[in-house]
Amino acid sequence: MEIITETIQAVTLAIHRIAPGLSVQAMRSTGAIALGILALFLLIRAIRLFRGSGKQTSHKRYNIPRILQQEGATIDILNSLDQDGVAIRCVITSASSGKIHCEIIERLDTLKIHEGNDLICLFAPLKTDKGKTNSFTAKLIESDKSGRKTNRIILTAPREYTLIPRRKHSRKKVADQQFIRVKLWVEDARTSDIPFEDAAAQIAVNSFTDEGPGQSANAVINISNGGLGLSVQNSIIPETCAVGSPVVINLFMFNFREKSFKPYWYFGKIRTLVEGRPGFSRMGIQFKGMGEPSEKNGVMEWEEF
Repeated sequence: MEIITETIQAVTLAIHRIAPGLSVQAMRSTGAIALGILALFLLIRAIRLFRGSGKQTSHKRYNIPRILQQEGATIDILNSLDQDGVAIRCVITSASSGKIHCEIIERLDTLKIHEGNDLICLFAPLKTDKGKTNSFTAKLIESDKSGRKTNRIILTAPREYTLIPRRKHSRKKVADQQFIRVKLWVEDARTSDIPFEDAAAQIAVNSFTDEGPGQSANAVINISNGGLGLSVQNSIIPETCAVGSPVVINLFMFNFREKSFKPYWYFGKIRTLVEGRPGFSRMGIQFKGMGEPSEKNGVMEWEEF
């Protein structure tokens, strides 16, 4: 109370100096009004500062589809939450508040999601103030089959953002082909009667086959505990080779300690088969289990992971 009284007196004195002819009562009234105006100004100023600081600490709104469009980022559209359930790859060509237009750049499977249903879009992780995100859920408005363009799909605006793991096993690029060899058969390990240990491979990488030097340009692109990627000449790919086909793989890895190649047997299936460099296809293979020659009869024994 004393501070307010002293402030009014100071303001009254200042007014008296400016207008000495005013009465004491008029000066006090004028000072009170001036003080009230000043208090109101300071209150408004404080409210604005508080709101400003609130904006700085609140979560920012990120238009992730627009960011992905501007960066030309590739988006994987999933048929399921399976790590290898990618149906198509696309880029966003238009991102408005209600619709997202996507142009298909690669087909890995048939899009099994029907119009009106939710689908999941995966992209390279982005950082936001709420943490990392690499996927969003949206509803399919127009598919590549029923839409006006076969290379386009239309989605609703994202409904939910999440962070889901892309791969269970990290892939390693194979820079030196001399330390890895692959023999591959497009066969079902459980039902085939082929003696794989003695049979010539249908597809070979850095290994001997009946095809001779015709397969010498094949290469291992990458490898992980869950599978491998190959670059294979189109002319030697068997007609039975397609996405979903079962395969048997004999993998030779160089053991630097023993200075020799150690053999590994796997069975799995082809997950992707897409066009690569001219004359070649990129083949993605998922391991489903391992095999080992039986000590009793020499027949391969297979065990699923």
